Amino acid sequence: MVKVAAKRKTKKVAPADIPRVGPGTPAGEWFRKYWLAVGTARDLHDIPQAVKVLGEELVLFRDQFGKLGLLGLHCPHRGTSLEYGDIEDGGLRCPYHGWLFDVSGQCLEQPAEPAASQFCRKVKHLSYPVQELGGLIFAYMGADQDNPPPLPKYSPLVDRGGQRQVEPVRHCDYNWFNFFENSADPAHICILHRHAGYGEQSWGDQFFGYKNMPEFNYVEMDYGMKVVMTKPGPETGTEWADEMSLAMPSIIQVGDTEFVHAKLDAAALLRHGSQCEHILFLTPGDDDHFMIFTVDYYTGSDAEFFQHLKQMRARETPKHEVKEYDRRKYMPFKGNIRQEDVMTQSTQGALGKRDEQLGVSDRGVIKFRSIVAGAIETALNGGVPKGVVTQERAGEMIQLHSFAGVRAKGTN
Repeated sequence: MVKVAAKRKTKKVAPADIPRVGPGTPAGEWFRKYWLAVGTARDLHDIPQAVKVLGEELVLFRDQFGKLGLLGLHCPHRGTSLEYGDIEDGGLRCPYHGWLFDVSGQCLEQPAEPAASQFCRKVKHLSYPVQELGGLIFAYMGADQDNPPPLPKYSPLVDRGGQRQVEPVRHCDYNWFNFFENSADPAHICILHRHAGYGEQSWGDQFFGYKNMPEFNYVEMDYGMKVVMTKPGPETGTEWADEMSLAMPSIIQVGDTEFVHAKLDAAALLRHGSQCEHILFLTPGDDDHFMIFTVDYYTGSDAEFFQHLKQMRARETPKHEVKEYDRRKYMPFKGNIRQEDVMTQSTQGALGKRDEQLGVSDRGVIKFRSIVAGAIETALNGGVPKGVVTQERAGEMIQLHSFAGVRAKGTN
């Protein structure tokens, strides 16, 4: 009698699984297939830096030789925080009993142990591979520490003759996916942000008009999804277009920064189109906290572009009066794009814990959730999910689609 091997059951992901990122969760294990931003080179000085990623408490440091390390936060001896350790003698030394660890987590010294003791050789602390690119520091927290996938060379992180700006890291106290899927909901731009930069722009016949919204389309890509917004252009056969991309596992790139924040006019769009890539890397700390690492890469002719951008953003202050009896936490918020987003996203509740009634205008959100769930399922079932770079593409510059300008109608 011939035995037939049992068919392996395919693991499925529910919407409620997406926001949860702790060890052992479907999304948590999926995230561990990618390199995640965990710090900036500018902010990493000669002291250790505590960081929480995917529910794990870690410590980031650079030894005196310039090597990057990411270790478990608590010393494996008696649990003291290595955030207060000393960077010396080729590693990070615990302040409690002086155990010294190199960037790989190998214990090098244990001062209180007998002189002939070999105990330190047996102690290997939790560590993760770390790399630096474009001013950001990335870590790989997957199972195969000795053979991680290549770190993707996203175009804003690659030097190619332009100017780069690494913005201050933002720390948010709500679920990471609320922010991520917000970009799959472009209708909110015309409504929520009508009091801010998007409502004030004039290009494309008030492109993000409250009563005259652009057409929204959603295109699945090999890296995730592209959001395409269009309106009839200034000449026959042309269209105003604004595109942004959502890449796995938690990356957003937009191309309209110059026109929404820097207030460049329609003539500039006609001449050049967008020349600034604005990319955001979201890194969940846990289910209720995440970090936003933002990089801008500008290829235009304005030598002072980032200074001008900073000045324009400084003027984006909330524009409505707060009554003396108004005790609402996020007041005021109207008039500042980032504050508007924080108010709406942080008060939603996490996906799976909130009630929703989705309409036709939510088709981008519906499609995007399906793409993310599919990527998580691919990882859970042993495949390579969207956005993971293979060894064959290790040297390739990864370009996500982001654009704002006038182009031939129907261009994708």
